Amino acid sequence: MRFVAEYAGSSILDLGCGYGAYSLALASQKRKCVGCDINMKYLVKAESSGLPVVAAESALPFADRSFDTVILLEVIEHVPQIERILKEAFRVARKNVLITVPNSESLELLQQNDVTYGHMLSSDHVHFFDPNSLKALLGKFSNSIEIRRGDPIYPFWFVSRSAAYYALRVFYRLGLLKTHFHSRLYAVASIREN
Repeated sequence: MRFVAEYAGSSILDLGCGYGAYSLALASQKRKCVGCDINMKYLVKAESSGLPVVAAESALPFADRSFDTVILLEVIEHVPQIERILKEAFRVARKNVLITVPNSESLELLQQNDVTYGHMLSSDHVHFFDPNSLKALLGKFSNSIEIRRGDPIYPFWFVSRSAAYYALRVFYRLGLLKTHFHSRLYAVASIREN
């Protein structure tokens, strides 16, 4: 939510909104949000919570540049026709498109050490991204892309609550040690001016 609040405009289309949790939280911050999903069960629940919703599987039922921001949070890794959904997202956005995806960078090394997180193991992922592949994909739609790693994986999480655990925790908090592994990528892609 901090990521979206930092970069989003006042009107937001939440593509792949699910039950609408992100949009409802953003609406409580006085932003105008609309949820969109292909799953009617999700949309019924989101609408019953007060979120305006739209069902769409292909072309979005909105005019060009209808929203300041389009968000796709933990969505595009699940979408087989990824370029089609991104083309529509960039078409209806005025300011930017915000995307989060699981970070597959260093995935093999993490798996060798029995460290993965649940969402990365989801069987319905059809795309996997590292910073370079995500930037290359978004570069087809935007000239200005910022990608950052987030949600670090700290080694002290895997040590029992002992002196070593607390020492490692202090070293990381003081910045004396830095984590090399991050579970998520955050992307801000600005809309091209014609």
